Amino acid sequence: MKGLKFVALNKNGNVTNKIFKCDIAEELPELLNKSTRMKMPTLPMKLYSYTFSNFRMDIWGYINGKAGQENTHDLPPNATCFLDQFTNADTDLLFGDSFVLKYVNDIPTNIDINEYAQNYTSLMGGIEDLDDTDGEVSEDEEPTQEDLDFIADDDSELSTDDSWVPEDDFKPDSNSGSDSGSDSGSDSESDSESDPE
Repeated sequence: MKGLKFVALNKNGNVTNKIFKCDIAEELPELLNKSTRMKMPTLPMKLYSYTFSNFRMDIWGYINGKAGQENTHDLPPNATCFLDQFTNADTDLLFGDSFVLKYVNDIPTNIDINEYAQNYTSLMGGIEDLDDTDGEVSEDEEPTQEDLDFIADDDSELSTDDSWVPEDDFKPDSNSGSDSGSDSGSDSESDSESDPE
């Protein structure tokens, strides 16, 4: 099918749209290999398949390559695998670019980045709806007294000394006179009794 759209999962994690310029009935691995700018030691192979209700998505890719050619795109788990040594789409090490082709009733069909992104999200379990979890607060999420003791108020962060007074707020006590430097117990008691706070 000439002019068929497919998706390239580039080795750096980017995703791009591609179009076959000739009929894909002829040697699909060679055509996919020509669509990449990378020089790979082998042709790409059909590695994984994801089946949906009315179509399937096949992933083609390279299983051999050099250091630095590793594909960093994360594939969804739970794929049908076509090679014995490649059994986990989400953890298998692939090289170079990978390719996504779509089939409806085994007939190649166009797929673009937007559709691939929707299918990818679906395969990864969808996006969590945060509104659904608003009412689900566990007791562990409520702060305990220990948490509250640990969290400092903005005013008290500067010092843990109860007698600390910022310089701007310091007002000499008119009753203290010349005895302000003494540390007698009676002065301390009278200070605490006369303190309006």
